[in-house]
Amino acid sequence: MIAAHGAKGKPVSRKALELGISAIQQSSLSEGARLIRIAVRSADLTPDVRAIACIWLAETAPDTAHKRACYTAALQAEPGNADARARLNALLTAGLPSAPAATAYAAPTATGTYTPAPTATGTFSAVQPATSFNVADYLVRVIDGPNGAGTAVYVTADGLLATTRRVIGGLEQVTLETYAGGQTRGTVIRSYADLDLALIRVDARPAALLPVTPLPRVPDDAALTIVSYDGEVTRATQRPTRRSMAPHWIPTSVTALSDAGGAVIFDERNYLVGIMTRCTSLASSVTLYGLHITAIRRLAETALAELRGERRRYCPDCGTASRATGQGYFYCEQCGAAAPEARSVRRYPVPQAAQFYEPVGRPRCPVCNATVGAHGGRCLRCGGDQR
Repeated sequence: MIAAHGAKGKPVSRKALELGISAIQQSSLSEGARLIRIAVRSADLTPDVRAIACIWLAETAPDTAHKRACYTAALQAEPGNADARARLNALLTAGLPSAPAATAYAAPTATGTYTPAPTATGTFSAVQPATSFNVADYLVRVIDGPNGAGTAVYVTADGLLATTRRVIGGLEQVTLETYAGGQTRGTVIRSYADLDLALIRVDARPAALLPVTPLPRVPDDAALTIVSYDGEVTRATQRPTRRSMAPHWIPTSVTALSDAGGAVIFDERNYLVGIMTRCTSLASSVTLYGLHITAIRRLAETALAELRGERRRYCPDCGTASRATGQGYFYCEQCGAAAPEARSVRRYPVPQAAQFYEPVGRPRCPVCNATVGAHGGRCLRCGGDQR
């Protein structure tokens, strides 16, 4: 099916969604509902965007039944959408009003504290966090990273933290510090070098999560507030660019960070929109990029699902959750690196491991049993001598 496009090549459904959100923000709830319903009837919306549309649609009427139906539809579109799940759970919690009063949050102070501020009736309201909250309660510091200390933020209710790959480097475990003064160990379960993202699992559970933006991307020239674990607050803006890039990137006006990355980014309504990375637009550029919270949470859910499936082992070299090393074999099937515990032992071909090292039909390496080929007499996966 080919989607209809507007004058600028944007799908009509996406344009209708954007116009609907804009109408809701301007208190035109009935018009916003009409436009969003047009958007959700289209088949070309991706599951995550469809879920966002349903969440916004919930804000167009105050009754509980309407909101519950919208949040349920959002979860049907994207079962891993933590935002929709949190909102649905809140509706089912005794004592909460069916239409919570809209509340915005003033800009963070140097200590990272947010205080309530009134907003116009009818604007978007999230499931209400506490009337006052401290950003510090949601952040931890990675104190023993190879590139210096960094910031990490809770992104799932069961204790998954997001920071940058630069912060954790090639470590499998890191030491974390909280504002309460305690230290704990965290285990890296997944990292993505191309996104400068790392996910760390800890036993501690956050009391709540920061309220996140419902928008799939940060608008051009939007005001941003960046808060690191050490309390540094940076005012910045989204930097418009003519480059074609994925929506999970947030080009910013920031040129320097106080740590190795992971500082949280808030929009002008003080919703969490992402974390700061060390990625730059070009090798010669000095401006940095943020990574959108939608992408972070999607990858977090994927990583947790991988752990709930067959046994996997984190590969600190490429960041993947390796099936081969999880089953006790020597090499990661993605990058060919030896598992840390296998580096000091004698390694030999294991026929049972062949299923992990595709493609088939080529001569197998006598050292690692891989079929990726050789160059200069050495295996391209493990470097073993083929002669």
